[in-house]
Amino acid sequence: MKKLTDKELAVMNVLWDGGALSMRDILERLPEPQPHFNTVATFVRRLEQSGMITHKELGTRFFLYEPAISRQKYAELMNKESVNRFFNGSYMDFISCLVKQQEVSVDELKELINMVEKKK
Repeated sequence: MKKLTDKELAVMNVLWDGGALSMRDILERLPEPQPHFNTVATFVRRLEQSGMITHKELGTRFFLYEPAISRQKYAELMNKESVNRFFNGSYMDFISCLVKQQEVSVDELKELINMVEKKK
């Protein structure tokens, strides 16, 4: 799965938050400054071609677009790719990096340990 551009991610966030939406609905929900309609249509077309969204035709030239993949699943895939790319697939190295950068607290580490132990 390819990493989304910031603009593509903005469109996906609108769809993840709003569900099935028309092109106009997507455009209206994008943050300011809103891009041109044709620009959004290009992003939507690219997202559909990459399998990120699907559409339903409700009438002549009227479509509803919706995510084909959840926000959670996309985040999981991107995290896995990052761990593979930057940490040779080692989640331990990834978490160690977060700890060294003080991005993860002791309490959060304890919570992670509890989560792992519950899965056993």
